[in-house]
Amino acid sequence: MDLRKLDDEHRPTYTTGQAADILGVEQPFLRSLDNAGVVSPERSSGGHRRYSRHQLGQASRLRALLDEGYNLAAANRILQLELELDQARQEITTLRGQLGRSQDGNGGPPGE
Repeated sequence: MDLRKLDDEHRPTYTTGQAADILGVEQPFLRSLDNAGVVSPERSSGGHRRYSRHQLGQASRLRALLDEGYNLAAANRILQLELELDQARQEITTLRGQLGRSQDGNGGPPGE
């Protein structure tokens, strides 16, 4: 058994019923996100929806935004912008680490 699969947040593990129970929402809410193309789970060989932990996080955030009064299009845009911001922050952290390592090598900024 490959235990790494347990850590894979993108592994389609949860049925619609399980996902709804975890999130505290009704199954039609999850189906509506899929029908709108906002959170699209993979399908099992029998055609049943299978959600990943990552998708559960997205659905949870969308539910919170909808509860705050945003419509689905606005909530989805906010979610996408939040994801882009997280990626940019991760890239900045990586680049700062690389810059710090290059400065440590000669005691000063690159090019000195």
